Amino acid sequence: MNNRKRQVIVASQKLFVEKGFQNTSIQDILDESHISKGTFYNYFASKNECLIAIIAKGREEADVRKHEMLIGQDPKDKDLLAKQIAVLMQINRDQNLIPIFESIFHSGEPELKEVVMRFHLNELNWLAKRIVDIYGEESKPHCYDAAILTFGMIQHMLHIWKITREDALDPVQIVKYVIQQLDAVLPAQIERGEHFLGCDLAKYLHENFKHKYVTKEYLAEQLTGFSEGLIEDDLQAGKEYTTCLIKSLQEETTPYYIIEAIVLPFNTSFKGTKHAAEAQEIANLIWLFIKQNNNLDILNSN
Repeated sequence: MNNRKRQVIVASQKLFVEKGFQNTSIQDILDESHISKGTFYNYFASKNECLIAIIAKGREEADVRKHEMLIGQDPKDKDLLAKQIAVLMQINRDQNLIPIFESIFHSGEPELKEVVMRFHLNELNWLAKRIVDIYGEESKPHCYDAAILTFGMIQHMLHIWKITREDALDPVQIVKYVIQQLDAVLPAQIERGEHFLGCDLAKYLHENFKHKYVTKEYLAEQLTGFSEGLIEDDLQAGKEYTTCLIKSLQEETTPYYIIEAIVLPFNTSFKGTKHAAEAQEIANLIWLFIKQNNNLDILNSN
């Protein structure tokens, strides 16, 4: 994504929060981002598509953070899981995305509601896999039900807190509490052999969700283009990590854990620079690539 398109996304997000999605016109976006109508439609087919890009940006940032948090850590650590779950809540708050989700809910736009639903199911799929990481293979038939219960408890606890309290709530605190409840619920489900939506939901996701497939060649191409945009004044460390990633992807025998070890310092080295957004997009693509090739998708293992 080029920088101009990112600027349009930022300007649109500001307007959607301030005026509401329905009350923001294409002309408002053109005025705020100082572009022509032709330029806008070169980037987005519609205002809806622009809004979808805003939501996707937040989800991609959450995915990158969750992956980075796992590097070198024990995947069975429940406190780590709590922090990962809280990431999306924190991003929604920090980027002021909650009013945008509320505007989608009231918009009556089936396309937008479908997109939000798909993002939610992707998050559910991620949590189901992490539950298996922590509670073991015997939890597989129950992991989707457990993920649904976890998100349901978190959502309702947050809702009641907002109604009855004025002080701010640390998202990690409430997620840790909910995971403690899961410690009691999930073993009982396993013992009784109970699952409600789990098997049907796993089948639905497998049949209806087509995940983006990322190749080594595509990643190397993206990184090469990124590298060509770097200048002499950019940090040397960032350039070196970029070059190292390109070489690692071009070599057939490079283990995935080597690539994984480079992604975090690569992304971190560009934080706070004009290249930060593009570096994060590339990091997210690399995580998708690693995930594919490590066969982490629980749906394919059932």
